[in-house]
Amino acid sequence: MKTRSFSIFLLKAGYNAQNSLKLNHQLIGGFQALNLPQGATLFISDRVRTTPWWVDYFSIGGNLKQENKGALIFLPVRDRCFALTFGHIYHNLLDVSYEYDFGLKVTLNSLEPNELKSADIVDPGASRRKRMQVPVMSDLTYLDFDSNSEILKSLTGKVKPQYIDLFKNATGSTSLKVGLKVEPEQLTGLCDQLLDLYSSDEYLESFPNIQKITPEKDPIKIKRLDDSLLDAFINKNNELALSIPDIVDYSDNIYCSFKGRKGISPIYTDISLEEFYDYLGEVDLNTFNIDKIKDFSLNLCNEEGVITKAYNIYRSFIYDIHFDNEEVVYHLCEGEWYKVDQEYLQSLKDYIDARCEDSQLPSYDHDNIKDDIRNYSEENYNEDVANNSAFHICLDQKDISPDGYSQIEPCDLISYQDNYCIFHHIKISSRSSQLSHLFNQGVNSIELLILEKSSKEKLKSLIEENIQGKDLDSFNRVIDSGNYKVEFGIITKKPAELKSENLPLFSKISLMRSLRTLSLYRTEGVVSFIKDISPSKEGYSKHPRITVIVSAGANGKNEVIVDHSQLFPQGTKVARCSQEITNSPIGSRFMIHVKASEHGKLSTSHAWESERL
Repeated sequence: MKTRSFSIFLLKAGYNAQNSLKLNHQLIGGFQALNLPQGATLFISDRVRTTPWWVDYFSIGGNLKQENKGALIFLPVRDRCFALTFGHIYHNLLDVSYEYDFGLKVTLNSLEPNELKSADIVDPGASRRKRMQVPVMSDLTYLDFDSNSEILKSLTGKVKPQYIDLFKNATGSTSLKVGLKVEPEQLTGLCDQLLDLYSSDEYLESFPNIQKITPEKDPIKIKRLDDSLLDAFINKNNELALSIPDIVDYSDNIYCSFKGRKGISPIYTDISLEEFYDYLGEVDLNTFNIDKIKDFSLNLCNEEGVITKAYNIYRSFIYDIHFDNEEVVYHLCEGEWYKVDQEYLQSLKDYIDARCEDSQLPSYDHDNIKDDIRNYSEENYNEDVANNSAFHICLDQKDISPDGYSQIEPCDLISYQDNYCIFHHIKISSRSSQLSHLFNQGVNSIELLILEKSSKEKLKSLIEENIQGKDLDSFNRVIDSGNYKVEFGIITKKPAELKSENLPLFSKISLMRSLRTLSLYRTEGVVSFIKDISPSKEGYSKHPRITVIVSAGANGKNEVIVDHSQLFPQGTKVARCSQEITNSPIGSRFMIHVKASEHGKLSTSHAWESERL
């Protein structure tokens, strides 16, 4: 018998052929099929023949048409129902109708742990996805899977001997993809065994640490989680945070604005939930739902308000939820919900807390101030520490990489204590949800210094160039000794005694991974929290706010002009005012935002907020 490809979904309890299809599906029922398993229901996709886009694109002659056909079979087994799909047809299933972990769990239970062929892996902390494939069967370790920080999305391999009669190879994610040599009447028995495999926890023996972190894809559970998130947003829960869902270069000043409500957003020099609430103003938060939140965006911009990147506000939220009846903690990161085993969370906390120590570095109060606008500056902090210390040198933006490598900084600050050379890596935590790059920097620099002789010599040269009268011999002594220590110094307004609780979940995971890697290099790694005592950062507008007055125009229509004592000459016309303003009685005065063209002409926008005086 020929091997044929099957994609198999397991429907949730209560779902079947009558309630699992989308309302707008275009599948056709009522086809005659003599060999359907007993109780099965058949739907067919039989779309009209279409011309491929590339035919007209290249002006290809001939009557070239393509057809997309498919089939979907609902197969009841015991008290559940399976969906077998053939062709690109599964998208007709309701998202809430099927088990999202079915395929992966079946493969984990049925595959030989040392006979794996391919794996799709996600590192949510670093926003990195990878597919690992090997020419010969191997285990997960060889597929470069780290259960402490990564999520297994899909797995392919050879099944255990006891399941060889079911299938030889399988790929599991949401669905189970298998090649089968079975007659139609055997499908019910096959699915019956798959149901047992899905219900089993046998995989925990072969893969004991496989599911420390798993994405939550069930729409019903996501709805419950989103409801909890909405409640936290409305009530301004302190556990809810807002941050940039990306790795950002902070060598330049970073500003942000918001978009989604009428009116223009102030420009903020810090990025936090407090700024978003400030932008929203006096709006009634009880009128919000999740869809309304998703209408807003966090925008990175320059000091003039020119937007360089934009992120959905929902994707920028960071939030943890624990329901009393569950033994997992749910974590929102980059718009995706994850569930994390509580025991793993505790082990993560214990590991990091044991490596937290009080920082010997001074508190942060080193903002850039320009035109009365405050902006965080790691550069100012690093330089000031070095200038006021006999034991610290600033190496921010310096390079110790060998020729041909991309630039790798040794650290932000370097110091010595007793016989130790200490590498300080500094980051303002409020500026990014992703601290992974900071932790990776600490590992990469130590790796270079240990493995590359030229990097150590470059480091010594950099110290000599920036010594500024400090003890060069002591620095050279501790560098040559090879006794290195790495300190990750995180500037934050949060209390240092909270230790690891000050960090987002995936930052904690990245930190633990980096600390463990440092230990392999026989290098002590610690984390410290540097107190941020700088004043709060206030927003400002890129467009000046002025007073205008409604006046009678020469054509008999009202016009809006600049009132007296303004940035612009009195009487200058302002274009594009709202009808609310232009239709007001002569002499009415308003406070509005305006922008000036290169030629000095003023305009506003009807969508911008105005205030009647």
